[in-house]
Amino acid sequence: MREGVGSVFLYNLIIVFIVLIFSFLAATLSYYKAFKVNKQIVNIIERNEGYNPSVKDEIRDNLRTIGYKTYAKGQGIYCKSRKDGGVLVLPDANYPYCIYFFNNDGNAMHYSYGVMTYITFDFPFFNMFLKIPIYNKTNRIFRF
Repeated sequence: MREGVGSVFLYNLIIVFIVLIFSFLAATLSYYKAFKVNKQIVNIIERNEGYNPSVKDEIRDNLRTIGYKTYAKGQGIYCKSRKDGGVLVLPDANYPYCIYFFNNDGNAMHYSYGVMTYITFDFPFFNMFLKIPIYNKTNRIFRF
């Protein structure tokens, strides 16, 4: 009887360990995907020297190939209208990312953009949805 009780404790310990490892792996993969999306959006904006409708289409195509999470119906937009003095550029209604325009104190020589993406965790058993923002700014884009 003594060995039976000891093995139950060991099984519980193994189950808890496996759950912790898999949750850590899921968090790491979601973290990686959000940073990858953020970096690619920044690269697209810098390569095209600004945000315009063709850039929006290129970003949408890129997010579709990566498999970035789309909005659920009726979920709404995460974006605030201002962030760190930047003005919100109208984001895509299908993907949870925000782009902010910075005019750098009215300087006519350069401007920049800020990009915010989200790490999302959905816990259906607990009826909980967690989103963690990731923010990055582009390099200065000079006007010629």
